[in-house]
Amino acid sequence: MPVRARSRVSAVSRRSPKRALTSRASWTRIAACALLSALLVAAQGTRGDARQPPLPDLRDLLSRYARAVDDAASPEIDRFESTGTLTGGGLTGAFHTWIDGDRERTDQNLGPRGEKTLRIGERLWFADSDGDVREFTGILARRARTQRFIDSGDFAQAPDRCVLRGRQTIGGRQTFAVDVTAQDGETETLYLDAQTNLPVRIAYDDDDGRTTIDLSDWRSVGGHRFPFKTVASDGDHAFDTTETTATVDLAPTIDPAVFAPLVARRIELTAPDTVAVQYHDGHLFAPVRIANHTYTFLLDTGAQNILIDKRVAADLGLNAVGALEASGATRTGGLQLAKVDELDIGRGRLRDVVATTIDLGASTDGAFRIDGILGYPFFAASTVRIDPDARTMTLAVPGSLTPQGEKIPLQVDRAFPEAELRVNATTQAEFIIDTGNAGELLLYKPFVDKHPGIVPFTTNSRKSFGIGGETASYRSALERLDLGTIPIYHADTDVMLATSGAFADRFDAGNVGLGLLRNFQITFDLANDAMYVVRGAEFNDGHMRI
Repeated sequence: MPVRARSRVSAVSRRSPKRALTSRASWTRIAACALLSALLVAAQGTRGDARQPPLPDLRDLLSRYARAVDDAASPEIDRFESTGTLTGGGLTGAFHTWIDGDRERTDQNLGPRGEKTLRIGERLWFADSDGDVREFTGILARRARTQRFIDSGDFAQAPDRCVLRGRQTIGGRQTFAVDVTAQDGETETLYLDAQTNLPVRIAYDDDDGRTTIDLSDWRSVGGHRFPFKTVASDGDHAFDTTETTATVDLAPTIDPAVFAPLVARRIELTAPDTVAVQYHDGHLFAPVRIANHTYTFLLDTGAQNILIDKRVAADLGLNAVGALEASGATRTGGLQLAKVDELDIGRGRLRDVVATTIDLGASTDGAFRIDGILGYPFFAASTVRIDPDARTMTLAVPGSLTPQGEKIPLQVDRAFPEAELRVNATTQAEFIIDTGNAGELLLYKPFVDKHPGIVPFTTNSRKSFGIGGETASYRSALERLDLGTIPIYHADTDVMLATSGAFADRFDAGNVGLGLLRNFQITFDLANDAMYVVRGAEFNDGHMRI
């Protein structure tokens, strides 16, 4: 079951040695695409429109930008340090950024949740509130390349990587929209004020919609202009996050220890441990102990967080704070954060967990009246082997459990496992490996729209449930899906019709659910970006289905 908190610090800093546009504390799910919104296309007008002056030459526009952000005699910035505050979702926090040459680090917190980003050259690592560390290799790595390309100002010297899209009015200001794409990067749109030539907004396609970063309160420091206020929004303005810069130092003394490697937290466990799991209603559940109470949690690799039902949180006396947004079947509010001192699974122990809380019964229209969800932080801190036939789960410290079966590489940039699989023997596509989905396969509307005929259209309408309630789909079947070298035929497929929420993701084709995964014994080794599959005792490749 996809459960994605739209309430986390952005994983990629927007600080740079030259421009330092914004630290992008967007606290939304992170993804990117190169498309402009239809609104922009409608608003930009035509070059031949007599009511609009002609668009400027792109090279001239980029030159004007370069002159606006830096004084002609200003020296290059080799070191940089800034601090400031964050507010949003009923929470307050702070950020701190350091840059020294090709090394960069940003620490951010909003309420109880804190995150760190470390860049050394082209490599980028991210640590979440639970101490889980991952290196970005997918969509977020590509996004970071374009962010640095913009922040450094190098894009202004590379008009071949920029496209002038037209005009748009933002906050009463006339702006020029420029698509910018770094080499091997994602496209972002930069909106330059027609009068000052300073950036007013940066925008990009997020998982299910457009995310904007509005820049204001530009000030000059050492001959360079910096925005001292940014507002990040995914369109639901009640959940916007505001960053206010307090200090900027262009010649700081930085302790080299600031750029020390981020060390991942691991589950506390002396030896691999096998626990019994329950299977009912198409889902797997594991026993979880908190404060000497035992609860039943859904095993859900498609969830970005450990989630605790509000009833359980109240029973435990947890102090839940914030008013945040979650993304499941739809976007929905009601999400809060709570610290859990210790959470035990079998003999394994996780300490200092920052969990999310929500009324699971109410938020799913009664479909999930469960105690909680074991999501990414559990799988990231452990190696987890699930045997659906034996109804067991074996957990171990990463590196202490011998891999079994065929290795399938994963990306975990977005805090859930994504695998590149082959569809109908011809099309490569990214899928979320989602043990929390009871079905065999979901395909998202954006993927189906881009690949018409990938599955037959039917009038067999269905309802799917998740955080946020229900969403519509229709039942079909996919001819073939290859997990590594293992083909699965005629998988029951729900084509999701949602246009917002986790089921409308633009960067994955869909979800591979437990209905299909239960054919295998699966080992999740997210710490090493991999999973391993072994055909189960009741393996069925589906080739006999009609």
